[in-house]
Formats: sequence, C-alpha cells, structure tokens
Amino acid sequence: MSDAVEDIVTQEQIEALMTPEGPAAIIDFWAAWCGPCKMMAPHFEAIAEEMREEPVNFYKLDTEHQPRLAAAFNVRALPTLLIIYKGEIRDALVGARPPQEIRKKAEWLAKKASGRGLLSRLFS
Repeated sequence: MSDAVEDIVTQEQIEALMTPEGPAAIIDFWAAWCGPCKMMAPHFEAIAEEMREEPVNFYKLDTEHQPRLAAAFNVRALPTLLIIYKGEIRDALVGARPPQEIRKKAEWLAKKASGRGLLSRLFS
C-alpha cells in the first residue's frame, strides 16, 4: 500500500476525522475477500499518491479487521468510499468506481478544502 494512504485502525482516528476541524478525507471501506475492492485499490492508491500535495487525506478501513469501526458508518456494500468534509459525510460512492470518478470527487474535495473558488467559500 502507498504511504499516501493511511489505515484506520482506532476509534480515535475516526473521532479525529469526524470533527468540524478534521481533515478533508476519503475513506475506502474494503475487505480482502472483495474482488471489486482489489480491482479498485490500485486506482485509489495512485490517486492518493498524485494528490499528495492537496489538502485531502486518503484512508482505508478493513471491514473484516475493524468491523466495529465500519459499523459506525452503516456501510452495507463493499467497496464504499465516503467523502468527509468538516466532520460530515458529504458523499458516498458504492461499488467499484472508475478512476476518473474517484479523481473527480477527490479534486472536488481538494478544491472545497483549499477554499478555492467563490462558491466553495460561500457554501462550505
């Protein structure tokens, strides 16, 4: 796994993400037995690497090893990507998504988090 993606393994990590002061984040909920998760993982990691300088953090949460943490988000299908901004879930992508869709969401989040653009400043 790329070091641009951090594993979520503690409740404290979740609590830090889900505060208004938390970082803009994309969480990939996955499991080792999930074929679509394995298919999407290299794209998720590549996008995280490409966007290393942007104000977006990328995380993975293994639902098999951290079921209690995953249950807090009511994830029902894998893979699921949650888009988090200011401690709130702003969007969810369910199922394997093409890289261009993940990148588009990540770029939207980066723009929002950096305050670029009038609308992002008015409606954040």
